[in-house]
Amino acid sequence: MNLKKFFVTAVTALMTFSCTGLNVSAEDGLMNPDEALTDGNFTYELVNGSYTIIGCESSSIINSIPTMRNGYAVTAIGDGAFVGCSGISELEIPDTVRSIGMNAFAGCSSLKKITIPETVTEISSCAFMRCTSLSEVNLPDTLTTIGNYAFAQCTSLESMKLPESLTTINPEAFTDCWSLTNFDASECPSFVFENGMLMNSTKSEIYRGSVELDGDLYIDNNITVIKPGAFSGCAGIESLFVPSSVSTIGADAFSNCSSLKKIDLEQGISILEAGAFMYCTSLETVSVPITVTDIPEETFAFCTSLNKVIIPEGVTSIGTSAFLGCENLSKINIPKSVKTVGDYALGYTTGEEDYEKMDDFSMSVYSGSGALKYAKSNSIKYTVADRNIKQIAFIIIAVGVVIAVAVFAVILMLRNKKGAPSNVKKARKIEEQQQFEDSYEGIIDNDK
Repeated sequence: MNLKKFFVTAVTALMTFSCTGLNVSAEDGLMNPDEALTDGNFTYELVNGSYTIIGCESSSIINSIPTMRNGYAVTAIGDGAFVGCSGISELEIPDTVRSIGMNAFAGCSSLKKITIPETVTEISSCAFMRCTSLSEVNLPDTLTTIGNYAFAQCTSLESMKLPESLTTINPEAFTDCWSLTNFDASECPSFVFENGMLMNSTKSEIYRGSVELDGDLYIDNNITVIKPGAFSGCAGIESLFVPSSVSTIGADAFSNCSSLKKIDLEQGISILEAGAFMYCTSLETVSVPITVTDIPEETFAFCTSLNKVIIPEGVTSIGTSAFLGCENLSKINIPKSVKTVGDYALGYTTGEEDYEKMDDFSMSVYSGSGALKYAKSNSIKYTVADRNIKQIAFIIIAVGVVIAVAVFAVILMLRNKKGAPSNVKKARKIEEQQQFEDSYEGIIDNDK
């Protein structure tokens, strides 16, 4: 298996893991068989006098969810209940259901349309992640919260109407939705959709950008935060200009912006989160703002065209795989302030089965720094920048001392000439002449 593909799979798996820590599988739900029920399509568990669906038969053709079973209402869809159920193409959830669990419909690749009932107030984390055919979602007027990764990687989702009740959209709710062009926020006072961007009502935070954005993208001076996944997969953006008003660029904010060639990040940005520019395969140069202290994991991973990076003094850490797979980056200067460099952060790419060192990669580092330790431990070519500086400084100081001594000797000699009697001057001259001759003879003897 190609390691680069494995890396993508691993990142997706980590995303899923963050949503599935509390998942209940169908098998796990049968711990108490007296309270479990299976009807051929679903597996139910009796919880506080009502049924929760905890699993489904993946091959079943399912169009609806029952409201009752054995005299008990079906009131919840449990964590991971429908994971990978490929037989679902269109589903209407009944009003008896009050909650939809984490990862509930993740990976339902045939699901195209879903209607969520008025009884639901929150869509949990990863609830519809990787529903790659999902193009239409009807959100209820009772909905207040959309969870982390709730619709992540729903690559067919084109638009969404936000209800008036919605107040919270959690990080990466719409990350990698590569067809998402429009939000209707006309009835939702907490959010506004303008200039191809979904923002909070004060227009200080960007939650998601339309994939129709192209060319130059200028972030407004009113913006302070670019949320995680905000522009992921916006393949038309070519140049990015981020003003000093922005303090944070969230995780995966510009990941997979495949046409992005230039980024202009003004001083003032203090936080870059993991994977912020990952897979920006056209990006050529990066100048990290002096206000940034940490370059976290995978920030510029697989930016395959990247050939120049300027890291300022003040950066203290470079995270794991921060520049992994940057195959055109052959040289980089790391400042003395960097104390730690994570695994495979610099000078590595991915092969078929393992990480591979780049043969033509070299680093300029400082003595005693974390970058020097990294270069040595990974057998990466390096030069020590301050070693040459120290040598030059020593030469300058030595020359200065010699000049000072010579000047002092001349002054002293002139003083002696003025004050000494003629017979003393004559004797000194004879002595100096003799010393010169002795020295000369010594040189001649050595040459022999």
